[in-house]
Amino acid sequence: MRTIPLKLKQLQILSRRTLLGSTEEKEKEKLTRGWHGELGFDKLLDTAVRGKEIYHLRDYRFKIDSGTETLKVASGMSEVQIDNVLIAGDHVYTFEVKNFGFDLIYDSKIWFFESGREYKDLSMQVNRQRTSLEHLIRNGGFNYDITSHLVFVNPSQTIYNMPNLENLLVPSNTPRRLAKICQSNRYDHGNIADYLNSRRLLKSMYDLPANVEFGELRTGVFCYQCDSVAELVRVNSYKYCCHSCTKEFTTFEIVSILIDELKTINEAWEISPARISAFSGGAVSSSTVRRYKRDRRLLF
Repeated sequence: MRTIPLKLKQLQILSRRTLLGSTEEKEKEKLTRGWHGELGFDKLLDTAVRGKEIYHLRDYRFKIDSGTETLKVASGMSEVQIDNVLIAGDHVYTFEVKNFGFDLIYDSKIWFFESGREYKDLSMQVNRQRTSLEHLIRNGGFNYDITSHLVFVNPSQTIYNMPNLENLLVPSNTPRRLAKICQSNRYDHGNIADYLNSRRLLKSMYDLPANVEFGELRTGVFCYQCDSVAELVRVNSYKYCCHSCTKEFTTFEIVSILIDELKTINEAWEISPARISAFSGGAVSSSTVRRYKRDRRLLF
């Protein structure tokens, strides 16, 4: 199961509860596009691996000692994140997913915008992922060949002069290439899968609290099904409804979501019935929250 990036989740919450600047709006749009691209590729992978003996690690994040890489000067510990790691056909594959909303030109191993301005070296990120994962695997006493892929998932994107490289996937060739890659393992690779999971970072070192104070936030209860910024309408003591998408929420669901929002914005904030009630704009009373907690339906 893929987890939404903390920064994107924070921006989604803050877009309803404060005024985002233009830079934050662009960041939210970029992260949203990337998130949707990863979910879309997940569906393709899920179809390709269904019913087969294959290990699939999503959003695999691990820590490495940068001094062990081919760097002239060591820079201490750093973090590597790979969208997908697959152990299939007794081989290890990685997939870096890109959901760009603009066209690119490929020329002499260099990527360019349509304007002719040079874009960043996409192969550098993919190569670093491969070499870092190779080092991690060797440290665990394993020896595997790794093939890394760069995946463009936006069907509306055009890549001019696109080379026919085995490790470059676009919407037109992705199903065929995945069908070729996603073959059942002949041998048991449970040991390496367990090892990789043991080295997984559960939290990114770059995940930080949002730079906002509680008093700056707009209070109220909002729809978590659509993008409406209008407050939910209370139907009765136990139910709220969104006028935009007609989604209904129970009071307990609202309280659970409010707690999750507070922890997402800043996990160091104290969570109390009074604060939850204040965050709801008075829509949920502190006595209701205390009752849920007393009945052990809430843990905070």
